[in-house]
Amino acid sequence: MRRVLLISPYFPPIGVSGAKRALHLARNLPAAGWQPIVLAGPPVGERPDPTLSACVPPGTVVSYGFGGALRPALHALRTRRAAAKPSSGPKKPPKPPGWRPSWWPEDATFLTPFDRYLADVPAGLRAARALVRRYRPDAIHVSADPWSPLIAADRLARETGLPLIVDLRDPWSQHAAKMALRPAPARAALRAFERRLFHVASKVVLNTEAARDAYVDAYAGDLPADHFTAIRNAFDEGLFRPGEAHLPDAFTVAYFGRFRRFVEPDALLRGFRAFVDGRGLGPADARLRFIGGLDPEHLARVAGLGLDPFVDVVPPVPFRDSLPVLRSAHVLSMVIQPDSHLQIPGKLYDYLCARRPILSVSANPEADRIVAAAGAGLCARHGDPADVAEKLGRLYDGAFEITEANVEPFSARAQARAMAAVYDEALER
Repeated sequence: MRRVLLISPYFPPIGVSGAKRALHLARNLPAAGWQPIVLAGPPVGERPDPTLSACVPPGTVVSYGFGGALRPALHALRTRRAAAKPSSGPKKPPKPPGWRPSWWPEDATFLTPFDRYLADVPAGLRAARALVRRYRPDAIHVSADPWSPLIAADRLARETGLPLIVDLRDPWSQHAAKMALRPAPARAALRAFERRLFHVASKVVLNTEAARDAYVDAYAGDLPADHFTAIRNAFDEGLFRPGEAHLPDAFTVAYFGRFRRFVEPDALLRGFRAFVDGRGLGPADARLRFIGGLDPEHLARVAGLGLDPFVDVVPPVPFRDSLPVLRSAHVLSMVIQPDSHLQIPGKLYDYLCARRPILSVSANPEADRIVAAAGAGLCARHGDPADVAEKLGRLYDGAFEITEANVEPFSARAQARAMAAVYDEALER
């Protein structure tokens, strides 16, 4: 069996959503003829989910060497300082939401093209070299973001001559909204490094067709179109623990996850308001459930629309326990704003796994095509409450039969087969 060095700082027991792609590949690549050797980052200071570690197949080689001593030391220092703070006494009044000093940039995370893993690159490169010497992989696969490990992958590919697959889970230079937050020098450095990296890579993988097409256009005349390919995110039903699903009496529309920058709830809230008003439904008839909580500013928007009696706010649910929770809703909703046309929320694939009807409140044609191809629900225009209400009405009136065969193309098995084909092509060059 061929081997691939899979560099992914996000990997169990780290529980962030970015860890799922590498975990899916670790679980499913062997069936496609490739054994992954995983180089991950230490979980210190990251959001943990220890239950995910049980999902890594026995015998999988995982090194947590992509991390030097600096990050754990800083985490330990922050922990000691937090523990040393007095628990009582007068407190300063809290800063208003979004407050920052007048001299501070809009978002300091965008000052550099890279991220907090930059200090870990030397240690990560040493660990990667050791894994190459010991296991002699046939190819290198780097999953980003974080973006800093791209530096180590670039250097390693140049040293070893191994084919390099660059897997961008989100667009980098082509994310216009994030690029606008970067100062001009950071934008220039990002574009220069990205171009250098792409010329070293045998293949660049994006996780949406729209992002692939954006990169094809951006590099037209510099790199051939087939240098870029799209392999979408996926679901792996084997990651979920079994549990009972209980559909409530009231028609329940659920949203899984938290809203944040670039993902706002207004389109869903206004559409639901128009739906219950148009159908004359009360809180006993229809519910809007947010699984994962709502920030105060979003609760204020709920109140402003008079939706408090209709809304249930549920605490976060561990990922592995989420499938029965998703199956306990009549409709699963997602929101994609116009400035996110190159990205598709990872929750869409978990919704497909749940096989409950989906309401896509979307300005993203590709996401809508996925919902339509799976026969999994209806898509409403973002910013059009009447259209959202009309689609909710149709879901309220009718039932969707979502079959396993229809969602299989979006499974981690299909994703691993597509990635293995990319590795095979890279070796043939």
